[in-house]
Amino acid sequence: MNQLVAIQLEPTEQLVEMIAKCWARDDAVAVLDPRSPKMRIEERLAVLAAHRLVDSDGVHELDPHAPVLPTGSRIVITTSGTTGPPKAIVHTEANLFASAQSIQRRLAINANDVWFCPLSPAYIGGLAVIARSLLLGNRVLMGQHLDQVSVDNALASGATLTVAVTAALPSVDLSGFRSVLLGAQPPPEQVPTNAIVTYGMTETGSGVIYDGHPLDGVEVRIVDDVIELRGPMMAKHYRNGAPVLDSDGWLNTGDLGSFSDDGSLRVLGRASELINSGGHKVNPLRVEAAVSAQFGSDLGDLCVVATTDDRFGEAVTLVVTSPKPPDLNTVRNHLDSLERYELPRRIITVESIPRTETGKPMRKTLGQQLSGD
Repeated sequence: MNQLVAIQLEPTEQLVEMIAKCWARDDAVAVLDPRSPKMRIEERLAVLAAHRLVDSDGVHELDPHAPVLPTGSRIVITTSGTTGPPKAIVHTEANLFASAQSIQRRLAINANDVWFCPLSPAYIGGLAVIARSLLLGNRVLMGQHLDQVSVDNALASGATLTVAVTAALPSVDLSGFRSVLLGAQPPPEQVPTNAIVTYGMTETGSGVIYDGHPLDGVEVRIVDDVIELRGPMMAKHYRNGAPVLDSDGWLNTGDLGSFSDDGSLRVLGRASELINSGGHKVNPLRVEAAVSAQFGSDLGDLCVVATTDDRFGEAVTLVVTSPKPPDLNTVRNHLDSLERYELPRRIITVESIPRTETGKPMRKTLGQQLSGD
């Protein structure tokens, strides 16, 4: 029917079954996290333009006159909203199957493999696991949290593959899985032997770069320091019909990158998040990495943002949750791996650092709040 069904159910096997039923009717699905704030859910529903909503109370008609989707559409998923309002991206069965096949080849997935999905299916990191499992015929076990109990239960039930974010690694033992796909955040300094650092985004349908190297069928180039990607798994348009790709099929990721001597891709952070301090471009990820290497967890949660500065335009500002951080000079004196213009000019303590539901720091929002904008 090429309609869009929004599904607001807990991440259980019931959700997987509902997705399969919608696909069997040629409908696409958009998954909403029932634990999200009501305002966030309403914001996403407005972007999605769904025809119906399925929740624990049943089926609700939303907008029967909403535009139908192109034939073969299977999921519509919103971006995390790190750099602005969320956008709804349409993936077809062809996109998702190309992604599933390329991952199957890279990981040597067979019919006996079982995925454990502890990530929210409201975002591509979790929903892609369900999609590839349905398309390839693998079993998928759903988890509401990535904790040791759920991990042990999944392994006892036969799970062999899983997905995780870097922040979870210190608190869980994932060594029982054959492969662990890491995404969403910069990788740890010590990557577990069974873990693969992936790079991708909502528009790519899942990770398309594994340990710095593209999956089969994926092309990578750097244009003006920005990573561009091309491949059969890329989404082609947004829910409103606007194109995702340029006329030659390339996706401008908005991420800075470079190639290492061995040809692997290095992701250096969002181009839009560079701090322009006195004419120097400062990458906040580089500063955060240096601070974390020197001070570890002593500063609590941390984030580097731009705040307004009369002299430099933007000041490199270290935001921490520790109530008693070291003074500014102490911090600066310990960061000898950074250029002088990269050193923090301010340290600000906050109760918590705002993050998206996928754990990404909302740098622009935080910087504006601290600048009084």
